[in-house]
Amino acid sequence: MANMLGMNALPQKLIEEIVSRTSPGDACGSLSLVSKKFRSAANSDHVWQRFLPLHKICRRAGSDRCVRDDPWRNIDSDTLHAFATIKDLYLFLSDNPLLIYDDYGDCTYFCLEKLSGKQCFRIGARDLLQIDPKGWSVCIDMQPSLTYSWSDIAFLWRGVNLEVEAKISTSLLSPNTNYTAYLLVDISCHDSDFFEFGAEGSFETWVGIDGHGENKNVYVPQKKDKPVLITKHDSWYEVELGDYFNKGLSVGSTELRMSLREVKSGRRKGSLFIYGIEIRPKSSKN
Repeated sequence: MANMLGMNALPQKLIEEIVSRTSPGDACGSLSLVSKKFRSAANSDHVWQRFLPLHKICRRAGSDRCVRDDPWRNIDSDTLHAFATIKDLYLFLSDNPLLIYDDYGDCTYFCLEKLSGKQCFRIGARDLLQIDPKGWSVCIDMQPSLTYSWSDIAFLWRGVNLEVEAKISTSLLSPNTNYTAYLLVDISCHDSDFFEFGAEGSFETWVGIDGHGENKNVYVPQKKDKPVLITKHDSWYEVELGDYFNKGLSVGSTELRMSLREVKSGRRKGSLFIYGIEIRPKSSKN
């Protein structure tokens, strides 16, 4: 009790500074229960400005790049003043990815892991570097999917070997964080045969920078003696591409590349939706 009284005797600004050096999960949880002064500090703009990467909010892309049902369409372009508190903005951003410009002038979807404040990104189908190298018929649709509404969609109608690649600047990523990259695909179309082309079908993935990185082999269908790299969510799948640890200590940006390339099969297939490539902290769940 004496320690509690001592903490409450501290100036409010100092308590806010203490809370701001914890985490969003702490500020929303245990610290807000300590006392009224701590609850007030845990809700203050001073604290949540520390948790929110304001420089990325300022990169917000125009509404013409957003899908039709993007919840940010109705939010004033003066983003920081469109919410009653900075905490409200933080919580909205953790549930609703924001389209921002990256270091290369392309667009990427950006959101926050709610409890840690770590940053997650998605390169949408329209901004993938390579999506139809070998005879694929591709249609980029700006309408959101019913199963996964983050971004624009590429519908691959017919083709042979698949190859998809994306890049992101490491300066966007949270420092000292281990990330995992995923390709997000949907085979909900009734005539999709993408995951039915036999045990001979396999892919090679790559995640790395400057020619140094991680290669993996992904087998479709999944083989019992191989690592599980494909996760099913209803009708759509996450294909794990690889990991990258971002030290965040270098000056300037470094280009991180992520790709998936089909190396076996050679038979025609189709009716595949691609949402893009997502990179998020390794412990994050979708």
